[in-house]
Amino acid sequence: MKQTIILSFLFIITATILIFSCTKENTPVASTDYSFTEGFDTVSKAVARGWVIANNTKPIGTMAWVQGFFYASLYPGKLGISAYNFVNEGGFAGNTPSYAGADFVMTTADCGSGNKATCSNWLISPEVVIKNGDKISFYTRTYENPAAGADRLEVRINVANSSADVGRDSSSKGGFIKVMLDINPNYLLDGNGSYPASWTKFTATVTDMPFPKKSRIAFRYYVPNGGPQGINSVGVGIDEFQFISN
Repeated sequence: MKQTIILSFLFIITATILIFSCTKENTPVASTDYSFTEGFDTVSKAVARGWVIANNTKPIGTMAWVQGFFYASLYPGKLGISAYNFVNEGGFAGNTPSYAGADFVMTTADCGSGNKATCSNWLISPEVVIKNGDKISFYTRTYENPAAGADRLEVRINVANSSADVGRDSSSKGGFIKVMLDINPNYLLDGNGSYPASWTKFTATVTDMPFPKKSRIAFRYYVPNGGPQGINSVGVGIDEFQFISN
């Protein structure tokens, strides 16, 4: 009798464990949607929300990423025109000046040896959990096409950690070694592959990140031989950024 009771007790315990294990295994793991948007209606408020600006341009100038403003009117010789202000174009949604902008005034007018500068100006997202299948999209444009000076924009992911550190040199990248998009890497002035002169949407999907991890996404305006005296760099705007968690 005693042995029967013990065996019955063990059976009940075993059955309970099996039921609990099966239930636990079949319970879906709660997923979190990390999607967010940034319209850059006010760049200063975007910074307050966690965006980071790092101007590693050499030699460095007075401006970095600013509120949708274009300084060609201060240096008309750069474009061969009397005056122009990119702010007149408005952001993608038509509001003026509701976008983030960067141009050749990120470096100094007197660029030293050879009158050239290497523009390397970063706009880095807040920390976010990223994984394969997540997507980003945004709108961007430059002043004109054909362009008076070539522009380039990279979109990078920090694969090392969730830091916004990109070093201090114009060639340094910190942990942002993964390139998602590269707009006009050949510094074309016109034609296919050159920087668009009207608001154009670009999209990219995250790959090579098999498990979710905290990271950041960065825009890098990277243009050698730029600045007011260089042959490259005019300026670009970024608007309506979206991170879509899959």
